[in-house]
Amino acid sequence: MSIFKAYDIRGLVPQELNEDLAWRIGRAAAEFFGAQRFLVGSDDRSSRDMLFNALTRGLRDQGVDVVDIGKVSTPILYYTLADRNFDAGVMITASHNPGGYNGFKFCRKDAQPVPQEMLNKIRDLVERNSFRSLGYRGTISSHDPFPAYKTFISKTSHLERRYKVVVDTGNAVCGLFLADLYKDTPLDIVPMYFESDPTFPNHEPNPLEDKNTADLRKRVVAEKADLGIALDGDGDRIMFIDENGIQLAGDITTLLIALGLQESGAGNFDVVVDCRSSRAVEEILKEHGLTCTRSRVGHTFIKGLMRKNDSLCGGELSGHYYFKANSFTENTDLALFTILRMLDKRNCRLSELVAPMLRYVQSGEINSHVDSVDSTLERIRSQFADGRQSQIDGLTVEYDSWWFNVRPSNTEPLLRLNLEAADTPAMELHRDRVLAVIRNP
Repeated sequence: MSIFKAYDIRGLVPQELNEDLAWRIGRAAAEFFGAQRFLVGSDDRSSRDMLFNALTRGLRDQGVDVVDIGKVSTPILYYTLADRNFDAGVMITASHNPGGYNGFKFCRKDAQPVPQEMLNKIRDLVERNSFRSLGYRGTISSHDPFPAYKTFISKTSHLERRYKVVVDTGNAVCGLFLADLYKDTPLDIVPMYFESDPTFPNHEPNPLEDKNTADLRKRVVAEKADLGIALDGDGDRIMFIDENGIQLAGDITTLLIALGLQESGAGNFDVVVDCRSSRAVEEILKEHGLTCTRSRVGHTFIKGLMRKNDSLCGGELSGHYYFKANSFTENTDLALFTILRMLDKRNCRLSELVAPMLRYVQSGEINSHVDSVDSTLERIRSQFADGRQSQIDGLTVEYDSWWFNVRPSNTEPLLRLNLEAADTPAMELHRDRVLAVIRNP
């Protein structure tokens, strides 16, 4: 089944994901998790009601009691699941995908992620389509998660001055509640695309792509705002825009969050970053007495390492930022207020905070189709055998003044290159050399 991805279940509705399949997924999830109480939240896509009804019918048919928290962000689902000690949970969402898509993002007790091998077992149960008949059905009830979640966020939102923040929710679910969530905080919100519209008429809810933050970047400058933020479709990714309309890279944002937590009194701790992160991140963390652990790309790997190391925070280039305070899961609200507290403490602009951290020049992620992933990786190993090599995720090769990572796609014969060097000419020289090895067998 092609809708079972590496980290979630996702597909076009109804071509790939329909009512019957959602019902079977509900029954399979009930059997796999063995849960008594299942928490369900959703974004605001047009297929939400159909999928919600079918999924929860499947859960209840297997005797599971369902608690519906309505239309929320994924971080709110994670917080509520851990706070109220649910056995498992699911967010009905297709995250940043276009409006025709939808899907399911499952999590275990304490908001622990569901890795691919577990999703594959759920897939096998769906395909087998043979479920026990219990002779009774589970119940369904509703719960308002916002009072407890607002109290949780309020503990981090004290600031010495007010901040003007432009917020682009991309016509997705966060526009339904962010104004109320931030109402009693020291933020003057300039809303952009808060109106819910599952067709996403202004841009796709994927802030990682520059075209989707173009309006926000202009608006931040026009409003003379302190900063801007863009959220994805289910609110578990956030990208920051400084007062000059410049978008921050995800690894630099992770560094800011870590230093912000330290300045708030957290002491010394471990930070988990994805293996594509700039050398500057590790260097600066060490300069401040913090340790840095590099991880494979992907939330299940980072969350697992954070739990193992008892890390206080972590982050990815994709805009996912993880906090021990939210059960080692993403929380865009904590990311925002952690950075604002740092601005507050240092009494500076966001661009001034970031400038000393931009020590190197990065290529950005460059994709190359290849005939054979394995043979291409072996060719790269051989050509760059004089570098320090590691295989945390694909292949990383390090030299004193530059380094690169090449990792395969999960779904197609594709290699993704990320490279960093001391300056632009060096970056371009090394980039072209590595690409030549990748693309010319």
